[in-house]
Amino acid sequence: MSEKLGQDLVREDLSVATDFRRFKAFLLDEMIVAVVVIAALWEPLTLVQDTITQIEIINANIFFIILFRIVYQTVFIAYYGATLGKMWQRIFVIDTEGFEKPTLLKSLVRASMRVVSNLCFGYGFLWAYSSPFRQTWHDKVAKTIVINA
Repeated sequence: MSEKLGQDLVREDLSVATDFRRFKAFLLDEMIVAVVVIAALWEPLTLVQDTITQIEIINANIFFIILFRIVYQTVFIAYYGATLGKMWQRIFVIDTEGFEKPTLLKSLVRASMRVVSNLCFGYGFLWAYSSPFRQTWHDKVAKTIVINA
């Protein structure tokens, strides 16, 4: 599979996105998610002064936080082929089978697996270093790859 993928990338004149660009895109996307989550929880968090109570408020909203992360990734990848961070870095996610934007379903699978990677202390992201095309767990499962624009 990887040999054929490599040949297909060369034939299509596509190059795999660099680790540094992906990292910068990741940081911007994480900041965007954090700002939205903080804005959504701002009022209840500021009404209490107790740190333990603030942590309990965040824990009570963990489903919202995870759901927002999945929706953000799914919508942007399915409709634009890139999140805001990836657009900023001029890198895009494509389907390894048709070299087009991933479908909504593939984007949802990718976004969901991305959350799993986060929950596993980022191991799913580190996996990319053992992959010839820098595919993370979520890329492998969704059959996608991140390329330069």
